[in-house]
Amino acid sequence: MNPEKLNFQKYVAAGNDFIMIDNWDASLALRENQIIALCDRRFGVGADGILMLGKDSSTDFRMHYYNADGSRGEMCGNGARSLVKFAASLDKAGNTGTFLADDGIHGYAIQGGSVEVEILVNDHMHPVDVPQKGCGFINTGVPHVVVPVKDVDQQDLDPLGHSMNDHPSYPEGTNVNLVADLDQDFKVRTWERGVNMETLACGTGATAVALFAHKNWSKPWPISLAFPGGVLTVDHRANRYWLRGPAGLVFEAQISLSKIQRN
Repeated sequence: MNPEKLNFQKYVAAGNDFIMIDNWDASLALRENQIIALCDRRFGVGADGILMLGKDSSTDFRMHYYNADGSRGEMCGNGARSLVKFAASLDKAGNTGTFLADDGIHGYAIQGGSVEVEILVNDHMHPVDVPQKGCGFINTGVPHVVVPVKDVDQQDLDPLGHSMNDHPSYPEGTNVNLVADLDQDFKVRTWERGVNMETLACGTGATAVALFAHKNWSKPWPISLAFPGGVLTVDHRANRYWLRGPAGLVFEAQISLSKIQRN
């Protein structure tokens, strides 16, 4: 792979956007400043994160995820759904199969324009009272705090997200999800660690909110959640959690890495 000219595709999944790179031969190693520059929405391509498709001996492919701030991400639900579509377009994935991410092996399934991936939940939802009473905390590949509110649109999410990410109650940092119960469905807004701002959707956040709604509000599976970028559905089948929603290609292009790097 030419280290100067980078071929990539841009994918969107329920409003989360990602830069997708085929690194099957493991020839590319992006530096932190390059990742930040590529994800910059004014001077780069613009994205919530970067996913690199790699080879794995035990599954269909390997997922390498990097947040927009240059840090490595353990998992990204909507990013994973996008990478499944990307891998399939390169004949590296079928309609169903498995892939390896930093947090373990995940199942996947493609059904038309919708992609479903398994979210690994190895813990229970813990009640917490930060930032207020009645919240919940769980790791669904990445840490999430769920904050129930009456109206998600009336909340100032950005300062809350920064304060919770730096709070001693969450030493590894955390994503923050506001959720309002609208009887038949849920309205959600998410502030994402690593992007360090509100995003239009979050797959692991949707899973965390669904688990909260099931445990605290006795909501039956599957559970649909309306984010600003679209609707995501979380289901629980055979003791496995599945995230479903749209994902698709926006454009493909080539970029010069040297021209976007900034000190």
